[in-house]
Amino acid sequence: MYSDSLTLKEALQVYFSKYHFENGGYDLKWFKIKLGPVYIPLPNTKARVDAVKIHDIHHLITEYEANLKGEAEISGWELASGCGKYYAAWILNSVSFLYGMFFFPRALFKAFMRGRKAKTNFYHNTMYNSDLLNRPLGDMRKITEPNREQAESNISDYLCFFFWCLSVLSIPFLFIGVLYNTFFK
Repeated sequence: MYSDSLTLKEALQVYFSKYHFENGGYDLKWFKIKLGPVYIPLPNTKARVDAVKIHDIHHLITEYEANLKGEAEISGWELASGCGKYYAAWILNSVSFLYGMFFFPRALFKAFMRGRKAKTNFYHNTMYNSDLLNRPLGDMRKITEPNREQAESNISDYLCFFFWCLSVLSIPFLFIGVLYNTFFK
């Protein structure tokens, strides 16, 4: 989908154009999440923008699309390979992982296992700057591709997936508990 010879900056422009994201939406005060026919506006915080800049690069590397299925897949890949200090990424990916469990379970599982085998991702020790954006996409893919000796999934990979499933399933219950304690106690 995105040629290895493109720089990250060039590939991002193709990605933004394909999905109608004007400059990635990084400069907007609000972003929208689509739930069926309804768009829910949320504040586009600095923490979210910082995470989304790296998240968009991950879309290029993995070639997961920016649709519901692709967001579930990238959430599995990013959670499995870790989101580092980007708490907004941990939160947003957990939500996408949750709906992925119900609507795209096989794709989510496969992406999670792929993420478990990634050498790294760009939430770890990466500065989002012009040096990064001028690097070829192919080089960035080589940095993240799995080690050959780790091609097979093992019991710890399956247990980690199970842990994430249990963790994200608790999110609605925690939300309901907070609402209950706020309004009914």
